[in-house]
Amino acid sequence: MIIRISFIYCIFSLIPFFGFAQFVITGTLRNEQNYPIDNVTISYKKIGAVAILGFARSDDKGQYKLSFKVTDVDSLQLEFNHLSYAKKNIHVANASGNYSYILKTETRKIQEVKVADPPISFHKDTLNYTVDAFTSKKDQVIADIIKKLPGVEIRGDQILYQGKAIQKYMVNNLDLMEGRYAMINNNLPADVVKSIQIVENDQPIKILDSIVFSDRATLNLELKNFTSTGTGKIGVGAAPFLWDFNLTPMTFGKKFQMLNSFQTNNIGNNVSKDLRQFYTSGLFFGGTNEAISNGPSFISLRNANTPDFEESKWLDNRIFLLNNNFLQKLKNNLEIKGNISYFNDYRKSQGFIATQFYTVDQTILTSETIDNRNRNQTFDIGVTLEKNNKNIYFKNTFKYRENWNRANGGILLNNQDQISQNRDYNDKVLYNVLSITSFIGKQLFSINSVVEKHQTPQYLIVRPGQMDRIINNGIPYEQMKQYVNFNSFKTGNNLGFTRSLNRWKVSPKISVDYNQNILISNAKLTNNGQDKDLGANFLNDVKSSQLQMSLSSGFTYENLKWKIIFNTPFSLFVFNYRQQQFESLSNENKTTFNPSSTIVYSINSRNELLFNTSGGKKIGGLSNFYSKYIINSYRSLQRYDDRLLSTNLYNINVNYNYKNLFNANFLHLSYHFQKSVNDYIFNNKIDELGQSTISVESQKNTAINHNVKGGLSKFFSEIKTIVKLNGNISLNTTDYFLNTALVKQKSWATETQFEIINNYFNFLNLEYRTNYNYAIIKLANNQENSIKSNNHFLNIVTYPLENHMISINNSYYKNNLTNQYFLDASYRFHIKKWRTDLQLMLQNLLNNNSYVQQLSTTFQLMESRFELRPRQFIISTSIRF
Repeated sequence: MIIRISFIYCIFSLIPFFGFAQFVITGTLRNEQNYPIDNVTISYKKIGAVAILGFARSDDKGQYKLSFKVTDVDSLQLEFNHLSYAKKNIHVANASGNYSYILKTETRKIQEVKVADPPISFHKDTLNYTVDAFTSKKDQVIADIIKKLPGVEIRGDQILYQGKAIQKYMVNNLDLMEGRYAMINNNLPADVVKSIQIVENDQPIKILDSIVFSDRATLNLELKNFTSTGTGKIGVGAAPFLWDFNLTPMTFGKKFQMLNSFQTNNIGNNVSKDLRQFYTSGLFFGGTNEAISNGPSFISLRNANTPDFEESKWLDNRIFLLNNNFLQKLKNNLEIKGNISYFNDYRKSQGFIATQFYTVDQTILTSETIDNRNRNQTFDIGVTLEKNNKNIYFKNTFKYRENWNRANGGILLNNQDQISQNRDYNDKVLYNVLSITSFIGKQLFSINSVVEKHQTPQYLIVRPGQMDRIINNGIPYEQMKQYVNFNSFKTGNNLGFTRSLNRWKVSPKISVDYNQNILISNAKLTNNGQDKDLGANFLNDVKSSQLQMSLSSGFTYENLKWKIIFNTPFSLFVFNYRQQQFESLSNENKTTFNPSSTIVYSINSRNELLFNTSGGKKIGGLSNFYSKYIINSYRSLQRYDDRLLSTNLYNINVNYNYKNLFNANFLHLSYHFQKSVNDYIFNNKIDELGQSTISVESQKNTAINHNVKGGLSKFFSEIKTIVKLNGNISLNTTDYFLNTALVKQKSWATETQFEIINNYFNFLNLEYRTNYNYAIIKLANNQENSIKSNNHFLNIVTYPLENHMISINNSYYKNNLTNQYFLDASYRFHIKKWRTDLQLMLQNLLNNNSYVQQLSTTFQLMESRFELRPRQFIISTSIRF
């Protein structure tokens, strides 16, 4: 392209222009979606001639300007050229004028010159990242590529585009996993993917396209072929005996897709994270796309604070996982999807915590040496029926899930008291969500319904009994037991319609939601083999319900540049609450009005501004609505006042997004302000042993939060280098109640991360990442804690011979208390013919045995030590098929 432009410019510069009248032609070029097109070459010449007399290029607003001096003809020929659009020729008068045109999208083939696919291209609202442009020899699965893409981040396993979580993850335009995309991301071979597509402002429900605005993106993987593929791995090692097995075959056809996986290991790889559901995509029309949650846990086991870096260095577990997902496309665009999964994860954790509690008049010190065992099991089964086309949207999802968690452990308190603790938690949930959207005449109607039922029994046993001065008149006893049984039923139902009035859309909606909870709890102490109830102050027999009836109206205005959305929801609540046959709330009425607005301004194809504001009142839910004590840990009691809790919330968000595909630049900036005014405050009472009692007081308090975050990424294609910079600054002010004193806490925190990845050399790849965190927390009695950490990561990968790879991973962690250096290494031999790798992994070569860090909460400072995995080696063979 540069050679062609230079050639045109040379010819143009040789044309003589002496003493002629000068004319100017201007205009604007847009695509079929009415967006401006930049970098279009506009040339002019005499009609039928070969020689080009001059040229210009359109700017980012699609505007161009040609100046010329030609006197011997009446008309001229203009030619518009762009690689992504059809060539256009027109004849115009030899005079000044304004000519604007629509260019049609067309893939252009360049004759006699072979040009590689650009690393990033843009078509309509879709970004296309060419996988080969971002691939190095060491990359195995598609997650290795996605994490490099400019504008894209992976936090944990969640994928974000321009700072926002994606709303869909698809393969060949089908959503097999329904939000569990980490399973594909971490197992799909990178070399079977042709391109990674990001669809901006995507509305996944086709009938709502151009009707209901979305500011979220969808990710789609375009495979080179519709194929069966996957990953297989077998590994063994020592220190102690280690194993790592993974068999994950996948099929991606046009009408049928399937993923099966069996994985087990004890090397610190938490594969259960692959089953996390990042979205459900069930209620896009005025609903939620969050995954279902577990039932509430009222009790907890005291655990050591885990390190704030990758789990593979410290997770001591033994996990077995089975998973199946399938998708079958039927007639009439109907899809059926199913999933079934189970995992069994046994973990050990050992550590030490020294805690300083800061009260107004004293500082309390405690120490805990912790040794725990935890077994967590989850079974999940579900089926989805979906039809998604321009005329109707139908989706019904049914799920059953059960969690079992059994944990036991020991605590050495203050180096003298040996305490054992046992916890059992079980949660069963039935869940069904139905969405139907269709046109009736010119009205778009939508019906949504969610039903969710939980059964969540749990208990905690502590030996010997603790907090004897609080619950047993200072008399020591053998054991305390806390039992809790929680049952809930909730349903949410709404009916809405949308009507278009020129550029305006009006969307009224009526909703009826109902939630009922039953909470039964009691506590006992055991002494000399005899059980004793702790009495009425520890007995909850609660039945509560909440009925919410809402009426809202949505107004949307949209043109080429602007999208303006207003929502005005009004709700009426009816509460009922009964504790031990006594009704403290009987048809208690509350109302809320929570308006919100969103304004999106598309400055041009590169720049976008978004402004959002909301406010109103939030009424506290009923999950923790109990007035008698529950022993929620071996040293903590908690209860709530038997009244409704309310909060006035105010939010402001400002977002700016920028992208320049020709220079591969991506930028996003945002500011968030939140103010909450509560009509209650938690009263924390800490005694000299660090034992706490938590209750609720009728005391107003205010919390204010300011947050600024942003990210910048750029791809330097000439040297195959990706650079990413992300930052976050927050300022918080809040009130808290501690030992009868009202205290104001202020905190300031900043987080910065810089990353550079270079794949330029055939024999060497380099990756460097650093993050810096700094926080200041001001507490009671003018106490101030500052927490700092600065971590550095350098990965060096070299290829001394063909098909041989040596990788050295360096990690350096520095915080207030310590600095530690970790070294890992691996050697890999690739058998190209069989698509097989033989690998030797050496982990924690320096044999670091523990990690020390500092944490700060509302009124305490904790210094913790956590035991790490020892030095180990693993020999494995893996195949991509």
